[in-house]
Amino acid sequence: MNPDGRRNDKTTLSGLFFLSISVLALEIAWTRILSVTLWYHFAFMVLSTALFGLGFAGVVLSLRRQAERVSPKLITWLALATPVSYVLGYILFDLIPYEPFSLGKDAMQWLYLPLSYLSVTLPFFFSGLTVAALLTRYAANVHKLYFFDLAGAGFGCILVVLALPLLGGPGTIFASAALASIAALLLSWNMRSRYKVLAMGLFVVLAASSLFAENILPVRISSNKVTGGGMPVQKLIRDKRFHRYSAWNTLSRIDVIEFRDQWRRVHRSILIDGGTAVTRLAHPTAPIADLGPTGDDESFFVKLKKNPKVLIVGSGGGREVLLALRNGAESVTAVEINPAINHVVMDKMSDFTGRLYDDPRVHAYTDEARSFIERTRKKFDLIQCPHTISNAAMASGSLSLAENYLLTVEAFNSYLDHLKPGGILLITRPEAQIPRLFVTARSVLGRIGIKNCRDKVMAWRRPARHTSFYAGFAMCKDGFSSGMSRDFLEVLARQGMEPLYVPGSGKNKSYYRKLLTANDPTKVKVPFKVLLSPATDDKPFFNRRTALGDIGLKDLSLLFSQGHGGRMALEDAPIAEASLVVLLLETTAIGLLLILLPLAVFRRRAMDGKRRLKTLAAFAGLGLAYMVVEVGLIQRLTLFLGEPMVVFAAVLGGLLISSGIGSFVSGNYSGRLKARWTAAAAGSMALVTAFSAPYLVNATLALPEIARIMIAIAFIFPVGFFMGMTFPILISNIEKSYPERVPWAYGMNGFASVVGSESAVLLGMLWGYTAVLLCGVAAYFLVALIGDLDR
Repeated sequence: MNPDGRRNDKTTLSGLFFLSISVLALEIAWTRILSVTLWYHFAFMVLSTALFGLGFAGVVLSLRRQAERVSPKLITWLALATPVSYVLGYILFDLIPYEPFSLGKDAMQWLYLPLSYLSVTLPFFFSGLTVAALLTRYAANVHKLYFFDLAGAGFGCILVVLALPLLGGPGTIFASAALASIAALLLSWNMRSRYKVLAMGLFVVLAASSLFAENILPVRISSNKVTGGGMPVQKLIRDKRFHRYSAWNTLSRIDVIEFRDQWRRVHRSILIDGGTAVTRLAHPTAPIADLGPTGDDESFFVKLKKNPKVLIVGSGGGREVLLALRNGAESVTAVEINPAINHVVMDKMSDFTGRLYDDPRVHAYTDEARSFIERTRKKFDLIQCPHTISNAAMASGSLSLAENYLLTVEAFNSYLDHLKPGGILLITRPEAQIPRLFVTARSVLGRIGIKNCRDKVMAWRRPARHTSFYAGFAMCKDGFSSGMSRDFLEVLARQGMEPLYVPGSGKNKSYYRKLLTANDPTKVKVPFKVLLSPATDDKPFFNRRTALGDIGLKDLSLLFSQGHGGRMALEDAPIAEASLVVLLLETTAIGLLLILLPLAVFRRRAMDGKRRLKTLAAFAGLGLAYMVVEVGLIQRLTLFLGEPMVVFAAVLGGLLISSGIGSFVSGNYSGRLKARWTAAAAGSMALVTAFSAPYLVNATLALPEIARIMIAIAFIFPVGFFMGMTFPILISNIEKSYPERVPWAYGMNGFASVVGSESAVLLGMLWGYTAVLLCGVAAYFLVALIGDLDR
């Protein structure tokens, strides 16, 4: 290390680079593990809270008696503790039987809750301490440090896409720890040899362990995750009599389970994220030509036309593909977003599926279905969306609570554009979501001049005591004839199903008729909770059932009292909305701790109080702005790029790397660039990007994937470039006058980044993602108004 103690050398920068790779990979690995272990919404809660560890680390470092003095030895010990905390945190969490759906039933869960949170927070706290210590010691060269920090995170986005399928969730955590041990080796390069030996020993052990971690320390799955027969999913997955295969990626973990029914027939199901969702593998027992047609509700719509062309949106295990072929489809286009599922159906278990996808009539694609539809020029007789339940969103950390672009007004418009005359849109969903499909259909048909919708839609359900988990919705722009309605009612009667709304039927539910005819459908009384306004691409939260303002204490208590009924609660109760409310309460409490406590300590130490609040506002506003714009840009480019893994690697990775380059370049103009200029430039570029994105997407959507990826990266580069400049400039400002505030500023920035991701989801629900981007722009302009901190 350089003797002046303030200049960072190549090993320090390289160490920070590897540390940043490891932290990003760790975050995504935890996102996937928590989704498997718990439930998507609780995973969002736990990880969002744990990420506060990054910010809290900066605050803790700032509370030291001489916060500005950070020795190489302290950095070395923090760096060595970081990989250990990665592994220790995972092991502790795996041992703690935390069941959030049982908090209202089991008093011990209130002990397990903080222990679980602390175990996940531990690695982020130690990695945050190391980064904050580096920024404090080498603040004079913050432009280079920030470049390597962001560049490492950007490369981490790409690396984790490769690591998860190879190593699984636990293996990726151990691999992240191995990368952190490389960082420790580099950061201790100029220290005594024993530190380097220890770091190298950690690397060897952790790298080797990553290859076997999936088997040695398998993920614990909540005991509240059970099958329809009441068997715990964890027992099924760990029993070799049932378990056939598992795979991980940034979208999910899948497990293939084999079982026999009461007639001893063999079936295989794909469990997604530990049983949160299920799709059954197709299993033809004879050649398709010998099987003959079926007589169920879905096949009725396939058989309405001779030799129809069918599009399956979310083909899963291939059941609907087989159904379409058996009922005379001329061609079947099957689009599945999850490559692991397609691998099982088409390759790994193709013998079990009867090599279904080898049939020349079948055309299979791994893609985001909505993006695929927007790009294709084909037209279809039937577009089928089979029970595409999606309680998960993009696997990018805190971006959750289920955006769904398949059921928005714009999606319906696209479906109609790709249907032939007389073509039908068929959707199967839980009954509680059917009313929202009605108002969406009415809105879309109204926009093309169709005011009378009474013969354009149908709805039905499988009988249930309350709302049914299985219901169907069909829509035909040209209308259903009386003969079609009569024939369909006969099919429902044979299948033991109930009509909810069939044109001409005397058994229709009155509220469905009113949804089609009332002047204001939002005022129609429906006997269960549901939002009666259509989802849009700007507000794509179709699965929401309750407005945030309607969440009450009863909903919050139900959130933690579902027990084994947790899976159905995701459909029947406002779990997502209630968890977001709880998370906001947590955020408020943590914010008071992180902000007020340091301010009180600073006063007691009789520190010069000038620009203390200004510093807080600048760094918090910057963290908030960056994350809100990041979320908005990802949303803008999701449909453009299609596959979520591509979106994640290209948009998030590209944004982080371009921000790092901006930081590096700003160092060449040290003392001449002003934070108010760069913040204003970042806000202006974000504003231009927000409003030009739709035009770019429309003009280039039909291009090949590699071309769209390159366009997306080039498109976000300018905004990312300017977004990366302001932070190092502000750090340089306070390093000259208040060096003890550097770790605190880093902590505030990290805290605000987590709040930004949560706020983006909340604002997206309330006002839409255009408003999210505008809020990010406004935050950048606020930072510009605050100006520099060196005066």
